[in-house]
Amino acid sequence: MRTCPGRATLSSMNSAAAPPPYPPSSRDPGPGPPLPPPRTRELTTAQLGRLGEELAVRQLQRQGWQIIERNLRLTQGELDIVALEATTLVFIEVKTRRSFVTGLPQAAVTPAKLRRLRRLAGEFLMDHQVPHRDVRLDVIAIHAQVDDTFALEHLRAVG
Repeated sequence: MRTCPGRATLSSMNSAAAPPPYPPSSRDPGPGPPLPPPRTRELTTAQLGRLGEELAVRQLQRQGWQIIERNLRLTQGELDIVALEATTLVFIEVKTRRSFVTGLPQAAVTPAKLRRLRRLAGEFLMDHQVPHRDVRLDVIAIHAQVDDTFALEHLRAVG
């Protein structure tokens, strides 16, 4: 199993091409210079998860991967990211955490979760025609650190 560590900041996540993964709030005063993004500690769990998925997608795209689907709802659940790395179709589960109190992000991908991901991958393959030679399950674990940077670990071929 290989890992590819990476770091990013909230400000490096923002671009004109993509809206922020968190909704506008009372922090948005309207016209004028944009406010800095909220600190990771101010985000809800759902907002932090979306931010982690956006970070993972951008990292994969920088590495030349083709994103096929994001947050794909299927009858048996949801796939976070489906992507092509060369000729390998990769199903990616993204786990983002603020702290290690509940364990490492990748520890949330239990054997039961891997079985569910395999079923979802099978359902995707039955319903979608994406040219590929191999199939793989990966996990991207992201730790949102106190200084609003993110540590990213890409675990390949986990199941």
